[in-house]
Amino acid sequence: MIDDRRTDEPGDDLASPRTNRGFWTVAGTMALVSIVVVVAIVANLGMKDTIAHAQHSLLMVRSAAQSIRTETGSYEAAGATGLALADIEALGPDEASTGLDEVSVYAATSTWAAAVQARTGACFYLRIDSSGATTYGSGTVCTGREAERLAADSGW
Repeated sequence: MIDDRRTDEPGDDLASPRTNRGFWTVAGTMALVSIVVVVAIVANLGMKDTIAHAQHSLLMVRSAAQSIRTETGSYEAAGATGLALADIEALGPDEASTGLDEVSVYAATSTWAAAVQARTGACFYLRIDSSGATTYGSGTVCTGREAERLAADSGW
């Protein structure tokens, strides 16, 4: 007859019971990581809309500036006082943009640039040079003058 009782005596050669401790360690870690990923996605959900709004504001102002240049032959009149857009406020070249619908504008005879703040510490730049080519950039200082200096990339 087989004795099913366990003893803790030395020399006992019955196998110790199996635990599923490793399974719960792995499952718990995976659950925690999944929660962190979902929270990160939800926290940044509105960021793409904010970026799209900022870029749209710059493209609207650029279109108005190009129309002014077509009419006058220069970008000088496409400064903060010359741009009249319904939903976008144009600021001077040294005034910092503080929101999506405020665009800081730099206007000279042959170059034009603008900056808009997408969020604190994150600005998008757009610049049109004398040949009419548009360059882009990003940085932390949201002024038209800074956009004129730093926008040198072919895309955002």
